[in-house]
Amino acid sequence: MKMQRRKFVNLALAMMGLTKVSWAASRFVRIGAGTPGGAYFVCAGVISTLLETAGMRPRVQTTGGGRQNAILLDRAELDIAFMNNIEASQSVYEDDRRNIRSMLPFFTGIHHFVVRADQSIYSLSDLDGQPFGLSNRGSTHDVAGRQIFQILGINPRFQNASKVDTNNMVRDGLLKGYFVTSVIPMPAISELQATLDLRFLEFSDAEYSSVRSMAPWLAEDVISTGVYKGVNASIKSFSSWNVMMANKDVSDELVYELMDIFYSNAAAIQRSYQAAELDPNLITKLILPLHAGAEAYYRDHGIEIPVELLS
Repeated sequence: MKMQRRKFVNLALAMMGLTKVSWAASRFVRIGAGTPGGAYFVCAGVISTLLETAGMRPRVQTTGGGRQNAILLDRAELDIAFMNNIEASQSVYEDDRRNIRSMLPFFTGIHHFVVRADQSIYSLSDLDGQPFGLSNRGSTHDVAGRQIFQILGINPRFQNASKVDTNNMVRDGLLKGYFVTSVIPMPAISELQATLDLRFLEFSDAEYSSVRSMAPWLAEDVISTGVYKGVNASIKSFSSWNVMMANKDVSDELVYELMDIFYSNAAAIQRSYQAAELDPNLITKLILPLHAGAEAYYRDHGIEIPVELLS
């Protein structure tokens, strides 16, 4: 049965370029973000402003990133949260966190493997035993990087630190380089290239095939020519979607309203965070079953739901 939605007209919303926002005064929404300055933290701030304008009471919670968001979401200590499909798959199918449900895809990130150009490291296998950065412990970068190297049987000496500290350690020669999964261009990489020449590593054909077969939640992608200094040919890589998830016990009505708010104001969100891609037709990028409220929203809007996303 189609859900009933309350509507209101607000001049302030029109002036902000926001549309079709439902009235939901006094609703408290706990949002799992990430570390300050990171993409999840920025996106959480954008949607928090949007929900406040709609009359809700959002609270953005700083976390260690997608992996911690999955734990807190499963425990019902968050209502909605950002995570990557990598963390979503791991959390449900490996860690048995069964209280997590999909809402919508938000933005995609491409895998980057960068090293100092003055080092004799030309392939991923050359990183075996070398000091190598993975950003903050438990972050999407950390989880995704460890997963790739585990699949390939390559064992760098991993170092976890903030992006700023990681850049400094590469600059000081304490790390050979680092891994990140990010929209392109990645600001931290561009900043490091201002003072240091970098080399971008690429999968061999055999490595690419192994990862593709063992990590089906990753999509084939490339870092295009000219995106970064020194990238004169496309670099074969993978990408994965960053998604908005909900605890399964959040009310269907609230999730439906949130879906309506996000999709109705996709243009406003994208103006604030350019990498965001909010389109209900991207539902196929989700990998976990939908929250019942999200499922109702997609059905009401004529979106075909893949059978694997049905609860």
